[in-house]
Amino acid sequence: MKTRTALFASLTVLLATFALLVMLPASAQTVIPTITPIVIVSPTPTPLPPTLPPGFIYPSPSPTSCAPAMPLYAGANITLEPGVNLRNIPNLSGAVVNYYTIETVLTVLDGPVCAQGYNWWYVSGSGQPGWVVEGRSGRYFITLLPPPSSTCFPALNLSVGGEARMFTGVRVHEMPDVDSLTRTVALFDTTVQVLAGPICDGEMNWWYVRVPYGVTDQNAETTQFVNGWLGEGYPLENYWLEPLGVVPTPINYCPRALRLVAGDRAATTYSDGVPRSLRAAPSTSAAVIQPLIAGIAFDIIDGAAVCADGFNWWHVRLLVSGQEGWLAEGRPGNYWFSIIYDTDP
Repeated sequence: MKTRTALFASLTVLLATFALLVMLPASAQTVIPTITPIVIVSPTPTPLPPTLPPGFIYPSPSPTSCAPAMPLYAGANITLEPGVNLRNIPNLSGAVVNYYTIETVLTVLDGPVCAQGYNWWYVSGSGQPGWVVEGRSGRYFITLLPPPSSTCFPALNLSVGGEARMFTGVRVHEMPDVDSLTRTVALFDTTVQVLAGPICDGEMNWWYVRVPYGVTDQNAETTQFVNGWLGEGYPLENYWLEPLGVVPTPINYCPRALRLVAGDRAATTYSDGVPRSLRAAPSTSAAVIQPLIAGIAFDIIDGAAVCADGFNWWHVRLLVSGQEGWLAEGRPGNYWFSIIYDTDP
């Protein structure tokens, strides 16, 4: 009897405890906390401007219009002819901070800035850096030096994504190198698509092109094509292809001409194996009077070069035949004139 009474009492206590728990408010019940993730916000770094030498002054815009600037860029090496002032601001009233009495190699750091009708470049080299005017068409004070690894002339005015027509049959290579594997041959009058380029290798500009494959008439409808590298040929005398359709209009820029005067004597020279041409006018499209092999001597008739089609042209007279015409001088690092100096005592 006592056992049954004790068991009944225990059940009563358990039921009472359960009832009390159920009747407690929600705030008193045990709640498992929800963990809120901690978000760490990293500040966006502010880009730093390029480092320029002490004394650099950022220019103010100028409303004066300028001709298209020379194709210079930050890091380009140039030569500056003697007698041209470097100033603290791109303005003719700026303070002169440097001056060279001899032709000097400098490095472009910034520019161009158009002010007072001139394009200005911020340059550095020997002594204090400063702003210098580039000159004007036909009278530039600056000459752009080719990169040390570049021996090529300016490339043909082709457009990536555009088309070109072949003047002759040319091998299409796996790499921009005459010794690399030949993938196919682009035949005469074939239209090729320009995919990339140019790349300078072996004194020649190369273009990555798409050429029809497996057909004798490469302009016929086909679904088979080969991609590869194709050389453009040599400037003025022996290009292997030409642009088709609308192409960008090139800026008629010429480096500073050779220091020649009327009566100076020189001879033709070249390293690409293609004779130079004596032309009827200072233009790449002018009629050819006579091809000139290396070593043909001539005299300068006029003491000023003419800038046309990206080349400086000289009015000359052949020493042997007396024929007169126009010759392009080439470019810095690859001139086609070999100056003959007077050796008389």
